[in-house]
Amino acid sequence: MNQISQTVDSWISEEEIPVSPTLKIIRKNDPWHGMSEEEIEDAKEFIRCYMLKDFEILLLIPIQPQENDFWSPNNQEFMKSAFNTYDYQRTQRPFNKYAYRIRKIMEQVRDLAIFHSSTSQPEGRANIQRRYENPVQNEFRDRLLNLVQRYQKAADEERKFLKRRKIVQPNRKILECQEIWEEYANWE
Repeated sequence: MNQISQTVDSWISEEEIPVSPTLKIIRKNDPWHGMSEEEIEDAKEFIRCYMLKDFEILLLIPIQPQENDFWSPNNQEFMKSAFNTYDYQRTQRPFNKYAYRIRKIMEQVRDLAIFHSSTSQPEGRANIQRRYENPVQNEFRDRLLNLVQRYQKAADEERKFLKRRKIVQPNRKILECQEIWEEYANWE
């Protein structure tokens, strides 16, 4: 029996034997080389504490646990959710940066108009009036004046027609800003 096992072992080369999963690759530049598991854990804990030292004051702020937090701790749950499907993504419109910017300007105009109506000092009201005129000037009037200059320089009627159509957009936005200002600024 011994002779048979030795014969079979001689047929198998050592390079064909699979590597044991319990073996660990030893690298000479490994920072944990020659340390026990306990020493490695202690060193990692020291490094973690040292790195968190800069954020020590922030970590002292108490955090209230939230039961209805949107972010789940397990991202596998999110992968299975309806928000991760192609059907949901297809229903979402692409983000329109210009429309968002215009909406924020209109909100700013409305807020300034309300602030103007609640201020009693004439200097403060004049300051708020200037703050209202600045975004309207920067966003709409400058563009309108530029388009009017291009319209006047246009040679043929087709280009003038296209420029006239472009002039309407900032002009409409200026009128919307004036309507919002008149609606909210003069509540006297």
